[in-house]
Amino acid sequence: MNIIIKPCDDGFIVVNLDKVEKYGFDKAHTHIKSKKIATTIKDNVLNNRFPKTRNEYLLISHIRVSDDKEYVDKIEHLINTRKNKKKEKYINSQKGTRV
Repeated sequence: MNIIIKPCDDGFIVVNLDKVEKYGFDKAHTHIKSKKIATTIKDNVLNNRFPKTRNEYLLISHIRVSDDKEYVDKIEHLINTRKNKKKEKYINSQKGTRV
């Protein structure tokens, strides 16, 4: 994989040049504000390392830059699991019922 990080006006662009040739620039790049995060995304994708972040934007950034179908499927599964997870509403039983 040929992944580069380029500076731009509002941060950095991470681009997979191999994917640009197949799918076009729109589907092969992502915008990141921090160079450290851009480097982390690049390293994770090159080494097929599962990202530690749970930030949806950064997970989607990994998908946009990666070519590996298996890697993309793992991250998509994580995103879907997080979206479908229902959060229980906490009710303090000490307060009793309020009207």
